[in-house]
Amino acid sequence: MADIDRRIYLGTILLEPNRWGTPRTPTYCVGDWLERFAAAGFDGMELWEYHATLADETERAALDASPIPVAVFNTYCGFEDEAAGDRARAVEMVRRFGAGGVKFNVGKEPGRRGEYLRNLCRWADAMPAGCRLLCECHGGTILEQPAAAAAFFEEAGLEQLQAIVHCFADTAKLVEWLDCLGPAVTHAHVALRRDGRFARLRAAPAHADECLAVLRRAGYAGSFTLEFTEGTSTPDDKPETLWPAALDDLAFLRERLT
Repeated sequence: MADIDRRIYLGTILLEPNRWGTPRTPTYCVGDWLERFAAAGFDGMELWEYHATLADETERAALDASPIPVAVFNTYCGFEDEAAGDRARAVEMVRRFGAGGVKFNVGKEPGRRGEYLRNLCRWADAMPAGCRLLCECHGGTILEQPAAAAAFFEEAGLEQLQAIVHCFADTAKLVEWLDCLGPAVTHAHVALRRDGRFARLRAAPAHADECLAVLRRAGYAGSFTLEFTEGTSTPDDKPETLWPAALDDLAFLRERLT
């Protein structure tokens, strides 16, 4: 698959047991793992917002000096008028770490679509030149369906918008996303579920190969982030236990993308 970009990032959310906690407070320091991320061969990291915004200055300095880049900053800022402060904080973090892209989600209220659009356009203008604006068209948002996302992407002022797909989920849905958004799809989140649990890619190689073939046929030339893996949301949901599974998923992808 020589036509698929081989950049593979480690999502720091993958190792975070409290990723879905209330509140979402980090339980490990990414700075303690940076050398391991680099030694494993990751091309960068997708930095979970709270690993930076809720960290102390010592930890942020470690991120500044990381041996691998912050390829994507993963923000949860809202696009409601009242979330302006959170959006400004995300811009600040993107600039500080020199992130090559920023992952975000729009809101869930159809009646506020115009508000989301207006604030997203302003936010995009505040980002550094060349920063990839990566919309995760997530379930529970107004863009969870491909057709709705395509219409949103066609709005004036959003010409630079790019999209994230969940490339190892439902194959038919992946085809639909790629058909609707085409070259706007430039990034993929890697997570595989089997029998209601997260699994390693190697647990379903035929399905993984089929999904990669769909990407190839669509001319996909984007990057990948390992988002979740075997052990996520189980009693083994601890960084040291999840790490070997993440390395196996990285190895699997490298094999398939060579």
